[in-house]
Amino acid sequence: STPLAAAVTGEPQRLANPALVLTLAIGQSTVATRRVIANLYYRDVALARQLHLGETLTTTVTPLAAEWTRSGTERAKVLLGMNVASDRGDTVATFQRMALLPVAEPARLVERAAPPAAADPSLASFAAIAPGWDASRHPSMPLRSGESWVDPLRDTASSARELVRLSINLAAAHRDAAAGIRGRRLAYGGHTVALAQASLSRTMPGLLTVLAWRSCDHVGPVFEDDLLETSTHVDAVHALGDGRLLVDTTVEVRALRSEEPELVLRWRAVLLVAGEETP
Repeated sequence: STPLAAAVTGEPQRLANPALVLTLAIGQSTVATRRVIANLYYRDVALARQLHLGETLTTTVTPLAAEWTRSGTERAKVLLGMNVASDRGDTVATFQRMALLPVAEPARLVERAAPPAAADPSLASFAAIAPGWDASRHPSMPLRSGESWVDPLRDTASSARELVRLSINLAAAHRDAAAGIRGRRLAYGGHTVALAQASLSRTMPGLLTVLAWRSCDHVGPVFEDDLLETSTHVDAVHALGDGRLLVDTTVEVRALRSEEPELVLRWRAVLLVAGEETP
């Protein structure tokens, strides 16, 4: 909504969805992982600022660590560092992703231990990257730590190949079943995250934006046309005192392929919400 964006942010341009920003950054990063077998997790994802439509992104990929899997020297886990810059010249996002890759020349791979994950900062510290928006112009909601819900609207991972192409994602596992898992095309992990964020938008009317991902673990594969169910737990709430809340959440997505739902995503997102904390 252009009028709502202007009223809340004070700027005339519409905001870019943070899921879109990170989907494009991850797609750009596949220049280093086009033969990826799977992406295992993301960590320390932070948006230094919120972006607007029309900005141009450049993503720089730096290999940080590598280790063999237990299966031998055919596959390795490679930790990659991402730095995402805008055409204004500023860094707008940083994060790390762990990719599972085939190794064509084992003698050339040098094992290097992954750096330790950054300690989880306090929820209050995310106020430093929270934009100073006017939350009084946005729908609000009461929220308390410890509450949970299941989104009654399940959703299907559709248009998977189209999203891969639109996000410049080069990974063959998302395009060719022979390069996927279990003989099936693997849905892009950012697709699952975007559906999880869409669930937050439906079930949290006060959601202003996503500020960061503490972690994001792809604990199981998602395939095209999987039916997905999303649940959300509020881990912590910190009131900023001006009608805005910082909210720690754990969002889980399950694929409903059989009688026993399979957990495929555990996403710990830090949100900015218009609302009041309730006891």
